[in-house]
Amino acid sequence: MNHDVISRREHDGDSSAIDRRRFFLGATGVTAAGMLAANNVSAAAQAVSAPEKPRLSFRHGGSGPSRYHPSFVKDVGLLTDLNATNQGGAWWNFDTYITPVEEFYIRNEYPTPRAEIDQRVDPRFWRLKIHGDAIERPLELTYDDILRMPSRSIVSVMQCAGNGRSLFWEQQDMLSSPTKVSGNGWGLGGVGQAEWQYVPMSEILGRVGLKANAKSVLFWSGVDGKAPNIQSDTGRPLPISELIERGEDIGLAFKMNGMPLPPDHGAPVRALVPGWCGGASTKWLTEIKIASHDFWVRLNTIGHSMVGPDYPPPKPSSEDEFRFVTPKNVIGVPVTWHTSRSMLAIPLVLAKQPQMPSNYPLDRGKLPVMPSGPQTLRGYAWAPHWGVKRVDVRVNGGQWEPARIIDHQPNRYTWVRFEVPLSPLPGTYLIETCVVDGRGDRQPARVPYNAGGYDFSAIPKFFVRFS
Repeated sequence: MNHDVISRREHDGDSSAIDRRRFFLGATGVTAAGMLAANNVSAAAQAVSAPEKPRLSFRHGGSGPSRYHPSFVKDVGLLTDLNATNQGGAWWNFDTYITPVEEFYIRNEYPTPRAEIDQRVDPRFWRLKIHGDAIERPLELTYDDILRMPSRSIVSVMQCAGNGRSLFWEQQDMLSSPTKVSGNGWGLGGVGQAEWQYVPMSEILGRVGLKANAKSVLFWSGVDGKAPNIQSDTGRPLPISELIERGEDIGLAFKMNGMPLPPDHGAPVRALVPGWCGGASTKWLTEIKIASHDFWVRLNTIGHSMVGPDYPPPKPSSEDEFRFVTPKNVIGVPVTWHTSRSMLAIPLVLAKQPQMPSNYPLDRGKLPVMPSGPQTLRGYAWAPHWGVKRVDVRVNGGQWEPARIIDHQPNRYTWVRFEVPLSPLPGTYLIETCVVDGRGDRQPARVPYNAGGYDFSAIPKFFVRFS
């Protein structure tokens, strides 16, 4: 944290000067959304005048696409502008259990492929090839075939492997060698929750017949390249054990929030791997290969791998299959399952990360400003391995207090919303959140270094000035 932030906390929010129990005893009422005072705007004026769902900025003279248009199809006016293929969710505006598509983050490797110029993603011509030496009957499916097959729906969090990377810089000072972290500064916006309709992989495996020698499955796109109608290097493998153990949960998604899958989110069909990082849920799916060997691709070698002293890389076999990479590219431990996370719907103070989103609501190093007095903060927590048991919150390093969870988890892959009633006096506060999963494990205070800044799961710190 920069000196300006520290000095304000020491003078206004020191734990010796704050009655923490009084802080938590405020009645529920005003929520954090709409109370954010952007830089020099007074909190009271902001609370009165802010629309319920404020857009972050004007783009191209209006509220339309990103400055990077035409990399995306949907209007990304409600997202944070990161770069040409990545747009983050404005988590401080989140208040719904299901994230609307227009507020759902986009993490693409290349521009979104468009059906009007690439028939490989046109539902009329789309084909899914399922093959490999570990199945009895190869299969090719059309989009209509997918729609006719038995399907299920599931509510599940989708999260980029790099979500929270900003906190490697802000909280752990990993800015320079030998612990330099690189990548997109998502803040906490690389996450959303949707209802997905999908054909379970158990249905697919029943049709193709799984052989006893099956070891790995590759979900492959190959269509989202730097230009239309070229072969790309995008896909992700999973151990076959995931399909055997979770064949009812993993599948081929064709709807998102009740509507046909949007182009930016993988239309017409994408893989769905609840619990794993979003890169495993391959968009614009065209191929599934089930084999007796392992696969190595860009997104489990030089990308989406934990590279650092705590992550010795696996050793590939001479029988493994390599696509667009070589054995020397196996440099770390691939990111798989999400770890447990929690966050408040409050913007982070970003003082150190190398590049700010172009439309972030706070200037570099500035604190969000909110009115003092009785109110309710809200937040989100998820723990896909074991589900959420509770969420704890503390202020200025004091005692942990349980938050009020307001959602029932229909499955372990969902997040829950929680509320923190409080009544702060004027001053600057540090608020921390910690999810406790069904096994009793807590978020750690710190996580080991990895060069790509993946899987930041430590307790997040939110600095707020109450006026």
